[in-house]
Amino acid sequence: MAILSLCACQVAQSPSSTWLTPVGESTVSQSTIPAHSLSPTPKQATASPIPPTPPSATSTLPAAPQVCSPLEGVGVNDLSSHIVNPFHPPRPGSDDPHQGVDLADLFPGSGVARAGLGVRAVLAGRVASVIHDRFPYGNAVLVETPLEGIPAGWLVALQVLTPAPTLASHSALTCPTPQAPQVWNLAQRSLYLIYAHMQQTPGLLPGEAVSCGEGLGVIGSSGNALNPHLHLEARVGPAGADFASMAHYDSSASPQEMRAYCEWRVSGLFQLIDPMRFFKASP
Repeated sequence: MAILSLCACQVAQSPSSTWLTPVGESTVSQSTIPAHSLSPTPKQATASPIPPTPPSATSTLPAAPQVCSPLEGVGVNDLSSHIVNPFHPPRPGSDDPHQGVDLADLFPGSGVARAGLGVRAVLAGRVASVIHDRFPYGNAVLVETPLEGIPAGWLVALQVLTPAPTLASHSALTCPTPQAPQVWNLAQRSLYLIYAHMQQTPGLLPGEAVSCGEGLGVIGSSGNALNPHLHLEARVGPAGADFASMAHYDSSASPQEMRAYCEWRVSGLFQLIDPMRFFKASP
């Protein structure tokens, strides 16, 4: 079945790119764009509002957000040499591969992928889902970062589309009808990054905050992965989305997991973007 080749780890070296990220060293343990954390906006207190304090002469403006390499010890300038399956967006409503980018740790000179390299958070954010060895993503974690904390210049470079919250009229997937509409914030939008095929279930909890460069797990071959690699997938959708789990193409997938997978992959609510653009954007 063609769709099950979603993350076949066929080694295909991509040509080197000229990164716009101002990084001094090409390979360090955590290569970042100098910045401050993109922590999710805290909930407002219910107490009476307190008048804002006028800025003092010593106040400083916050720095730009921070982007980190998803692979431990690999600089953002070197990520293109670790691509083994590039981003290939599908037709609207289709679940054709490949909707993310696959990054692998290759044995030098052999082109053979190996497991165990650390996976790091690209952006700070909030855990929106932890997936426990479900097909096709395997062991995965989904992290939300609000768009409101990202500079407008970045959003242009990422080619973030205008909202399109209309569900696809049809899909080749079997998608159970939702029992009730999701209560998501369509007025605000967020970036979502899913890190898939990790070796073990991520030791995180839904709602937990993660920082840029924080360890999420290690590269593995869980789910629909023929060889060890990290599947990194990026979408923009309604803020505050949560998924208890998601799965498809497996007789053990529950209707709830299949609905979540359809909402994430083919509904049109979550608009796909090329994850490699994170490392070309500049503040």
